[in-house]
Amino acid sequence: MTQRIYCAIGDIHGELDRLKDLHAQLAFHVRQHLRNADVTLVHLGDLIDRGQDSCGVVDYLIDLEARMGPRALTLRGNHEQMMIEALREQSAESRSHWLEWGGEETMDSYRRRGLDGPPDHHLDWLQSLPTLHHDTEQGLVFVHAGVDPDKFPDCGERVQMWTRRKDFFDARCWTSPDLVGQTVVHGHSPTEDNAPDVAHGGRRINVDTGAVYGGQLTAAILVPGQAPTFLHS
Repeated sequence: MTQRIYCAIGDIHGELDRLKDLHAQLAFHVRQHLRNADVTLVHLGDLIDRGQDSCGVVDYLIDLEARMGPRALTLRGNHEQMMIEALREQSAESRSHWLEWGGEETMDSYRRRGLDGPPDHHLDWLQSLPTLHHDTEQGLVFVHAGVDPDKFPDCGERVQMWTRRKDFFDARCWTSPDLVGQTVVHGHSPTEDNAPDVAHGGRRINVDTGAVYGGQLTAAILVPGQAPTFLHS
């Protein structure tokens, strides 16, 4: 069976122009270096909040999935979850918490388009997104925040969207037998130097490089048998 080439993109946070530029860079890289091979895109979550065009990012990715089918995957991050809970549970506490954590910028992006907030089809799509994609044949685990290194794959969605557990960041502490031979690719925790973090011989790859904190938006191209290649915008 032909192995897949993946491209994992870190936390977007409403940075639509950077996302489009990164996709354009990827298309050029595929033409120049990968002989126009099929590449599966994985957007690792935190599509929204803090940046200027969260509405545009969601519209763009919905359209991308419609055009590319299974070669375009999107995961749900904690910011998507906060928005869903804030707007669908009708909890004043949830709404206030979300707005403080970047939701106000998201609401502004919808207001600029003449909307009171995210339409139902945006919320439905975000709520339908998985929180993990596991390619067992290639030993790749894609997740927004991380996994429970003791219980994987039985981690639960909240762990996958929210964890910053110390043991996860040190692959030497991973005790689950299902993580043997696996590489976990994630975002959620901005790297201190705004560069991707390839840790413990490539067992863990963090591509959240702080796009809304003065850093950059990063894509990791994962070709079987090769070290990851990174693109930035």
